[in-house]
Amino acid sequence: MRIDVDYITQIITEVANEEIMPRFQKLERGDIMEKSPGDLVTTADIAAETKLIDRLSAYLPNSLVVGEEGVAKDERVLAALDSDYPVWIIDPIDGTRNFANGESIFGCMVALAKRGELIASWIHDPARARTAVAEKGAGAELDGQKLHVQDITSIEEMTVTLGNRHRDFIEKRRDDDLGPIPNLAPRYGSVAHDYMSLAAGEFHCAQYRRLNPWDHAPGVLLHREAGGYDQMIASQAPYTPVVYEEDCLLLTPNADVWEEARQFLNPGSDSYHV
Repeated sequence: MRIDVDYITQIITEVANEEIMPRFQKLERGDIMEKSPGDLVTTADIAAETKLIDRLSAYLPNSLVVGEEGVAKDERVLAALDSDYPVWIIDPIDGTRNFANGESIFGCMVALAKRGELIASWIHDPARARTAVAEKGAGAELDGQKLHVQDITSIEEMTVTLGNRHRDFIEKRRDDDLGPIPNLAPRYGSVAHDYMSLAAGEFHCAQYRRLNPWDHAPGVLLHREAGGYDQMIASQAPYTPVVYEEDCLLLTPNADVWEEARQFLNPGSDSYHV
């Protein structure tokens, strides 16, 4: 399947400029809603996803769409991931809470997959007018500059981005002087920015338990094409854009250090719930 990657970048950029940025720091109370307790959506999310669906579907006839806001309305949309048709996976605003609070750490994420295979992905940072792009077998770029992970060979060399439970675990090991620990990086509240930092070699390791396909399909391909390695902890298989009932995604710069990171972050045979 041949995709004009630059044209898709243009579509995403135009949608962000038309539907997201004009609303940034200008949302009124009625523009921010809850899909479920604590899970925000804004009028910008809805408008951007609608326009992305229209334009991406028009570009690739017979393609399907799995969008975050569409799934929130009807979970049956997720069945498209198992189809034989190309599937656009869309997160119109990753980091909606940041966006709603007027903070600039958010992104627009899109991936294209078919039969579980990631074909191409885009992470657009509207506030900084930059886009990271990956295409299977063609590498990863940020505004035309090649992205590549760092060649890190041990856990103590790593800068890791983790959730609060893992951060508490590492800080306790440090306080109890239980041996070398990695450096802790902030978690941005937007996996779009996590993945750009991972692909650029600014961060070296990340672990995620919340595995919505729109949160990870774009970033995983970007990380892979930048030379990184990913594997699911429970299934011991590479990430694919499916619905995971129970598993955890661990990303490292290479396969050699993955097992060391897994053992450090998840002590015990199956305890990835630290």
